[in-house]
Amino acid sequence: MDAEQRYIEGANFDFEELAYEKMLTLGNLGYELAMVVQGNSHKFKKRQGIVQNYAALVKTETKDVPFEIWVLNQENDNPILMDMNPIDTDRYLDMMNSLKSITHGVNNRKKR
Repeated sequence: MDAEQRYIEGANFDFEELAYEKMLTLGNLGYELAMVVQGNSHKFKKRQGIVQNYAALVKTETKDVPFEIWVLNQENDNPILMDMNPIDTDRYLDMMNSLKSITHGVNNRKKR
């Protein structure tokens, strides 16, 4: 699996080739998603050989667009964005409640 060149200069993640092509077809929305991933990539857990999915919310001037992204993040490597798809709000909220959102967290404290 070859990782494609980085989408944004100085990015701390890479793209799998097909994900890179998909990102380019999204145009400005793809660029905004790349910026969200760039700003939140430190939240990806290190899991050897396991592709993980996360929710990400892209805010534009006209609307917010939720995405599900798949990331391979292994020790000693930059995270690799494997795929991304727009999702509906219900799916985004389910992932957020499952603590799988990189853009929103849920306060998971136990009540006293």
